[in-house]
Amino acid sequence: MPAPESTAAARLDELCQGEHMLLWAFRALAIGAGDCRLVRQQFDDACGPVGVEALAALTVFVRELARGGRRKITLAAPGSMRITRDEQLILALFAAAQAEDYARLEAHLAWLLAGEPRPPFPAAACLTAQALGMNGYLLRLPEVEAPAKTARPAQLRPLPARGERVG
Repeated sequence: MPAPESTAAARLDELCQGEHMLLWAFRALAIGAGDCRLVRQQFDDACGPVGVEALAALTVFVRELARGGRRKITLAAPGSMRITRDEQLILALFAAAQAEDYARLEAHLAWLLAGEPRPPFPAAACLTAQALGMNGYLLRLPEVEAPAKTARPAQLRPLPARGERVG
């Protein structure tokens, strides 16, 4: 499978507010700081009544990723300005969920998990992403560059018959 496309942003300060909030919460949950009042307050302020459910779905996603992922996920430390390739993939995955691009969501999940996506992942990603989107926090889909134009293949000649000279 080819490497996933990356988002344009490679630093935390290049993210839009929804992406920043999502990644900040993801990192906090991944290090076991799920009970952080600041993260909870951010989701409550941003998403209103569905903030609790959105954060709970994100918590399920992170917990299941830690339990069932078949590869090590590289996250930057909370507060770090850099964004890892895996974090870019996570943002792209949630953006695909928000855009209802389920084929892309499944492909990103397969890459992230290094295996077949299981039911809690798409549902948790969609719930979190849709809660953010309903409240005006749009997640940007990565720009995918069009494949380079390839030259037209050369005309092939039929193979010579047995004993025939190629000239």
